[in-house]
Amino acid sequence: MDLIASVASNVALPFIRQFTYVLMYNSYLIELETEIQKLQREEKEMRHTVEAAKRNGEEIEDTVRDWFFRAQAAIEKAEAFLRGEDEGRVGCMDVYSKYTKSQSAKTLVDLLCEIKQEKFDRISYRCALKCNFSPSARGYVELESRTTMLNEILQVLKEDSSVHMIGLYGMAGVGKTALVKELAWKAEKDGLFDVVVMATVTNSPDVRTIRSEIADGLGLKFDELTEVGRASRLRQRIRQEIKILVILDDIWGKLSLTEVGIPFGDDQEGCKVIVTSRDLNVLTTNFGVKKVYRLEVLSEDESWNLFEKRGENAVKDLSIQPVAMKVAKNCAGLPLLIVNLVEALKNKDLYAWKDALEQLTNFDFDGCFYSKVHSAIELSYDSLESQELKTFFLLLGSMGNGYNKKDLLVYGWCLGLHKHVDTLADGRNRLHKLIDNLRDACLLLEDEKDPVVALDVVRNVAASIGSKVKPFFTVEKNATLKEWPRKEFLKNCHHIFLDWCLINELPERLECPNLKILKLNSQGNHLKIHDNFFDQTKELKVLSLGGVNCTPSLPSSLALLTNLQALSLYQCILEDIAIVGEITSLEILNIEKSELRVIPPEIEHLTNLRLLDLSDCSTLEIVPRNLLSSLTSLEELYMWDSNIQWEVKVKEIESQNNTSILSELKNLHQLSTLNMHINDATIFPRDMLSFGRLESYKILIGDGWKFSEEESVNDKSSRVLKLNLRMDSRILMDYGVKMLMTRAEDLYLAELKGVKEVLYELNDEGFSQLKHLNIKTCDEMESIIGPTIWSVHDHAFPNLESLIIQNMMKLERICSDPLPAEAFAKLQVIKVKNCDLMESVFLHSMVQHLTELVEIEISECRYMNYIIAKKIQENEGEDDKIALPKLRSLTLESLPSLVSLSPESCNKDSENNNDFSSQLLNDKVEFPSLETLKLYSINVQRIWDDKLSANSCFQNLTNLTVDGCESLKHLFSFSVAEKLVKLQHLLISSCKLVDKIFVREETTHHHLHIRKSHPVEMVPIFPNLETLVISHMDNLKSIWPNQLIQTSFCKLKKLEIISCDQLLSVFPSHVLNKLQNIESLNLWHCLAVKVIYEVNGISEEELEIPLRNLSLGHLPNLKYLWNKDPQGKIKFQNLSMVKATKCESLNHVFPFSVAKDLLQLQVLEISDCGVEEIIAKDQGEVEEDLGLVFSRLVTLKFLNLQELRCFCSGNHNFRFPLLNKLYVVECPAMETFSHGILRASILRRICLNENGDQCYLEADLNTTIRNIFNRGSQGRLLVS
Repeated sequence: MDLIASVASNVALPFIRQFTYVLMYNSYLIELETEIQKLQREEKEMRHTVEAAKRNGEEIEDTVRDWFFRAQAAIEKAEAFLRGEDEGRVGCMDVYSKYTKSQSAKTLVDLLCEIKQEKFDRISYRCALKCNFSPSARGYVELESRTTMLNEILQVLKEDSSVHMIGLYGMAGVGKTALVKELAWKAEKDGLFDVVVMATVTNSPDVRTIRSEIADGLGLKFDELTEVGRASRLRQRIRQEIKILVILDDIWGKLSLTEVGIPFGDDQEGCKVIVTSRDLNVLTTNFGVKKVYRLEVLSEDESWNLFEKRGENAVKDLSIQPVAMKVAKNCAGLPLLIVNLVEALKNKDLYAWKDALEQLTNFDFDGCFYSKVHSAIELSYDSLESQELKTFFLLLGSMGNGYNKKDLLVYGWCLGLHKHVDTLADGRNRLHKLIDNLRDACLLLEDEKDPVVALDVVRNVAASIGSKVKPFFTVEKNATLKEWPRKEFLKNCHHIFLDWCLINELPERLECPNLKILKLNSQGNHLKIHDNFFDQTKELKVLSLGGVNCTPSLPSSLALLTNLQALSLYQCILEDIAIVGEITSLEILNIEKSELRVIPPEIEHLTNLRLLDLSDCSTLEIVPRNLLSSLTSLEELYMWDSNIQWEVKVKEIESQNNTSILSELKNLHQLSTLNMHINDATIFPRDMLSFGRLESYKILIGDGWKFSEEESVNDKSSRVLKLNLRMDSRILMDYGVKMLMTRAEDLYLAELKGVKEVLYELNDEGFSQLKHLNIKTCDEMESIIGPTIWSVHDHAFPNLESLIIQNMMKLERICSDPLPAEAFAKLQVIKVKNCDLMESVFLHSMVQHLTELVEIEISECRYMNYIIAKKIQENEGEDDKIALPKLRSLTLESLPSLVSLSPESCNKDSENNNDFSSQLLNDKVEFPSLETLKLYSINVQRIWDDKLSANSCFQNLTNLTVDGCESLKHLFSFSVAEKLVKLQHLLISSCKLVDKIFVREETTHHHLHIRKSHPVEMVPIFPNLETLVISHMDNLKSIWPNQLIQTSFCKLKKLEIISCDQLLSVFPSHVLNKLQNIESLNLWHCLAVKVIYEVNGISEEELEIPLRNLSLGHLPNLKYLWNKDPQGKIKFQNLSMVKATKCESLNHVFPFSVAKDLLQLQVLEISDCGVEEIIAKDQGEVEEDLGLVFSRLVTLKFLNLQELRCFCSGNHNFRFPLLNKLYVVECPAMETFSHGILRASILRRICLNENGDQCYLEADLNTTIRNIFNRGSQGRLLVS
């Protein structure tokens, strides 16, 4: 029975279970509807939660997004099932159908229940804030200077693992923040960093705020209660990122990165930091930044570029544009000011632009435009580190538009600006420090030529601040002093600067009781000063008179200036200056370039005098005996460019005791600076032990030297000695001269007799302090360094930076082997000229010493075979490589015997009887930093080996000149050209054998090379070339390679071709679409050229050529600029200036299809050409009455065009709204200007000669031209 029950159970239960589906069919459908409603409610509630999270800026978890997707899919599936049931439930349903349907319903119910019951730990999460926006959202405009710096910083961040912190500094408003925001965006977009965060520090830094900004960028919330805890949490969070960039913008002082919570360096290799500031010292001192970049103001071109792009259509209005350009120019290159102005004026009328220009030029700080810039600069001033620096900055503001370091030293010294300074030398050091600090604070510009230069806007802000503290009166240089200020103002005035102004007359008395500085330089040497002029200026400390006529004597009121410390009589006409001796407080006396015959004995009373300048006093004859020795406080004496007559007179006076006045110098125990020029070496004082006390000197002995004013103020070398001893070389044995020579930083030697070597004949201690050595015309000298057997020390010229050798007919070598260990270790520049006996410049062993060498220039050495001599046997174990790792410039000129750089770099040529082929550079040469290579008149057959690696000398080459190399057979193989990726400027001239600039490798050798079977991938040719000049290439037939990929020549801006008589055309069709930056073409004296542009094979796509300037001359066979009408496929919409002369075969200038797009054309000059019309009549289907508007054309010149009939023979309308100059000179066939309607609304005259002084115009232009033609000749018209 149990068995039967068990069997029945196993059979019945499954049947019952399946039969249940049939019985529960309706129940399951009802349950399914219920579960759908429940899940829909659940989904709706969940969506409300999600939307709330989104409103809070949170990101939704992927599991939640997946749940919504699955829930929606399940509901749709269930609803579709129910709809199917409703449609199919018609009549009776068989059992099987009920079974399957019920089973499906139950499955859907279970699925909906399962989805509804799912729970989540969290719905959303708070993501890191994206602090970086696209350039368009920020209004960022790409500018070349900014893009260059940005790319350089990104390159360092990417490739230099040793750099963990980079500094960027620049003056207020220069665009530092804009640049780092762009950098942040690019770094994140390009995947350079996983996370980029940025915080603004400001001049009142709040560590909590800075930390919070960084935390927001990381999506970090702090639970910690203490600042230390929050810093630790942030540090921990940053360490979780593999690559993170932290930008701290606008830093003004100290900021502890540890306190903020930023790990860097060894603490976190993946974290890099960029800091920006207005002050370099903040970056280097407070943060120890080693890699810094200075962001300068924009150039005029970039200022206008930014102005145009931000101003959009507003600055394209022809009535506004001229004023807008002046406004942009007056914005000082400051993006902050430019952007503010553009935004304020964008929708304004012309009067608003003119008012803005007036405010800018007058520096109206009360107006709205300068407010932000003024506030920013004033904040920089407030943040200067000391009161001394602030006072110095305000002093600069009061001085007008010219700064002189000599003047600044005087002002600072006499005003007591420098505290704890005892000597003028110390004061000069302090001055240099102040200038450096202002430059580091970006309140002065970086300028190598003039170290003290400020933007006008910065100077005027300084003036506006300073005028409130100490009123001053300044007239700009070369301006006219129209009237003196009111008496009330002068009574409070502290400084008056009238620097080389046009001054008609001075008041009888200057009532300025508080005046401290008076600089009065007048143009013309005619101004006279009244005797009572200085009665009311008794507080005066500095008086500078220039260009003043002080004859017969100085004003008597000068004696009243008992507080005067500095008196300058510059370029004045003087007779009697004895009254100066009464001003015993005087510490500085300058009589430079003045006309004065005698220094009066009374000057000896100036016992406090520290500085005396008698430089360039060409009429000075007499200096009283014992005057110099009486000036016991004298620290600095300047007597350069003294007149020879003065020396003769001195010798006459001293003939009785044969003692030179200059010997009195030994009594000046405080003397630390001496500048003088003594033409006659015989009167130079001997055995002057006092020369050992000199800290600075510039002493010229002998004739032939020129003491330039630039050299007199040059601070780069403080000890300069120049010797020309043609008449007397015995002075070389003098102890004082030897002492000067030993301590010299600059040493010039000329026409020395009896000297065969510099070291060790002139000095056996190695010239350890010498930086610059210049030797010329020493006919007996054989070497610079003699045999080391004479050496006392194991070094020679250890600090020498430049060596210049000229006209040394017997010089055979610089040195002999072995070279002292430290010789030439710092040599940067070597120049050798006209040394015919030299066969090489460097010993092979010498190269390893030249690790700092930057520039080599060798010229006019007739027998020089190699630059580097052959390796001697004793050095056979040395590497054959010639490596000069820092060499940036190499110039070789007029070296007719030159074979190669060195014998080791010559290659044997099996096809030429084992001779050596003449090539300059190959794989034995490594100049990885070479930027400039100039070759003039050398006879090498090849410049470089085709197999030369890019790292040897190509990778940084930017400038290449090849001129007069008549043995050269080609310039570049393709493999060489492809490696010159940084080349920017290329000049090729007078290489007579060259017929192609680019050749394939198999044609560069005498024997054939087997081509590789696999294809070679093409790479760009000269992708960074900007300037290409080709001249006097008699055999050149081709300029461009036959095949080019798109980025070849893509940056070429200027092309100049002169005297290439075999050239038939300039631009083949395959080149046109590559030259997307060409701006200028100059083509002259090319006798065979027939066409400029070949347009055959141009694709259907429209091509825009950016050419702006086109200059053509002396092209007798030029027929067309385009070999056929481009028919609109090529446009020249940027062309602004076209000039053509002596093109006798030229039929016309422009096809009509080109002319109609010349929207920017401003100047068109055609002379001595065979043109019949300027614009050719269109041969296509253009409507005859189509009008052309030359909206910017200002000048038209037609000179000596014998065949010219008209401007255009087609029946077209022309309009010239800005044309105001039209020259029609010697155009006898010109019957009319044009045949259609012609309008030139502002044209008032037609010039009938080149000078423009013979003019004629009747009712309209066409009528005038017809009348000129009808009268038969212009000559008869002018006579009538």
